[in-house]
Amino acid sequence: MLMIYLPLVIARWIHFASVFVLFGSSFFWLYMGRERFSAGPSGLPGARRSTTILLRVAAPVAAISGVAWLACILINMARDFHSVADPEDLRLFFFETPFGTVSFLRLALLAIGVVLAFLPWHGRWRFAALVPVGAMLLITQAWFGHSAEGAGLYRASMITVYGIHALATSAWVGGLPALLFALVEQRRFSPYEARDCTLDVCSRFSLMAMIAVTLVVASGVANAGLRVAGSFGKLFDSAYGDVLLKKLAVVAAMLAVAYFNRFIATPRLRAASSKGMRQITWLRYSVAFDVVLGALVLGASAVLGITMPPQ
Repeated sequence: MLMIYLPLVIARWIHFASVFVLFGSSFFWLYMGRERFSAGPSGLPGARRSTTILLRVAAPVAAISGVAWLACILINMARDFHSVADPEDLRLFFFETPFGTVSFLRLALLAIGVVLAFLPWHGRWRFAALVPVGAMLLITQAWFGHSAEGAGLYRASMITVYGIHALATSAWVGGLPALLFALVEQRRFSPYEARDCTLDVCSRFSLMAMIAVTLVVASGVANAGLRVAGSFGKLFDSAYGDVLLKKLAVVAAMLAVAYFNRFIATPRLRAASSKGMRQITWLRYSVAFDVVLGALVLGASAVLGITMPPQ
């Protein structure tokens, strides 16, 4: 178990990050205005191209890490590294375990994601197509963690809460790279154009993020409550609770950065003169810092999903 623990955490972490990008950065371009997607003077073609390149990296990485995750699960179940090449072990895994059907679905979704990422599409078609694929990949992750435990209404509730939590977190955290690309591109605009464009992009992202954070907090509380049967005190004396508290500390830091951007940096930018555009630079730095914090949150989630909750 100790030999497979680290590879399993790494595979989950990389997979979470790549799928979050597939969903969140694709979703970003669906709530941006059409003028930002165009090639006109108000458009962000550089940010769009950078997002496409990122998606073309994330899709194969998601596929490779997804297969590695399944291999780690099989090795952990069979207690044998050779099980990944054993036809009988593979047959039992895919046809005799609760993971089998979902594994086939996820492998198909990962293949579709790679194809969609590399299709020579123009307009929003690539992003619109990747959003449902990413959403399904996020939701089906529930079958490979604690959310799929139990039966009946409890199990359905756990999977539903997990799905809401994963989608909302991905829309927020996974959209940060695309937001950063959009802010970087403001350097090619005149000061006033950069200010207006940045305010528009940030206000759209901020509205989405406020909804997403509300869902993240509500589903996170519900998720923790379901795992400990409402006895939250159990979290303070367990390895699961220790990892969860570390994750919450990083999330709190992300919320502090979001508060700064929404209620301090953005109003300053709105009031800035043509010589006061350093606020956009500060916004870029804060979003870049948020991307790093988001990666740490996903790392904590990768550990949390394979840490036994308190009974």
